[in-house]
Amino acid sequence: MGSRILVVGAGAVGGYFGARMAGAGHDVTFLVRERRLQQLRAEGLCLISSVGNVTIAPRMVMAGGIEGPYDIILLSVKAYSLMAAMNDFAPAVGPQTWIVPLLNGMQHLDSLADRFGPAAVMGGTCFIVSKLDAQGRIVQAGSLPRLSVGERDGRETPATCSIAETLSGPGFETVCSTHILQDMWDKWVLLAALGSICCLMRGTVGDVASQPAGQDFAQAVIHECASTAAAAGYPLRDATLKSTVSLLTKTDSTLTSSMFRDLLQGAPVEAQQIIGDLVRRARVHQIPTPLLDLTDLNLRVYEQQRHA
Repeated sequence: MGSRILVVGAGAVGGYFGARMAGAGHDVTFLVRERRLQQLRAEGLCLISSVGNVTIAPRMVMAGGIEGPYDIILLSVKAYSLMAAMNDFAPAVGPQTWIVPLLNGMQHLDSLADRFGPAAVMGGTCFIVSKLDAQGRIVQAGSLPRLSVGERDGRETPATCSIAETLSGPGFETVCSTHILQDMWDKWVLLAALGSICCLMRGTVGDVASQPAGQDFAQAVIHECASTAAAAGYPLRDATLKSTVSLLTKTDSTLTSSMFRDLLQGAPVEAQQIIGDLVRRARVHQIPTPLLDLTDLNLRVYEQQRHA
């Protein structure tokens, strides 16, 4: 019998991976709220994708309707929704359940381990460019999405390989990683730098990089993020650092961060998970981060104004 998978959230990330897995015949259920439930019942879960379109009739459950544990919980919510999500999916966690979170940053690992025990929590990360359109369809662009999962201590166990095999399907690559925390830090550096560049300067990577001091500014932000990662014990490899710098200093790039897109819409942003927690860790290691501090302050003021 195949593993039962609960995908928490049927948004741009969880919806994409979950629909691909369901389409491949895996036993996938989506934990959703009422509005999304009605939308998906009416329209189906629709992917418009660079690697092939698909529409499925998803199996869904709401928080009160979970009956017993699942084998794997794929967690793909925004950081500010984590506490509510943990309460919602708690009845799905049994003694043999694996939780694979795809959140950004590192803070969520502690929250999940405190609530469900460290043994239940895997490391996980993903690379995907996707968004929900006005009709609730998932629009994915760019290269083949990737999902990585691994034991947080770097061991390659039969369980990890089995989870990676289960969390697979056409339309994305699955990696069983023996250095998942490094993978997560690498992505965190990229997202924190990209978020700082876009949110502080209110523009795309190209808007900033094409200005006289723009590339120097971007490199200084990347340096602060990478220095913090190194001090925490997860230095970026030269090739990773080089590709991050290259990506974030292209003068013709239309790339923006999801934080910046959320900010433009007046929506909540993952400021504390992606920027605030990095600043906190930099302080612990006495790494100066003036530009990250500025971004942190900027986004704190934004959140305060949102709640005013």
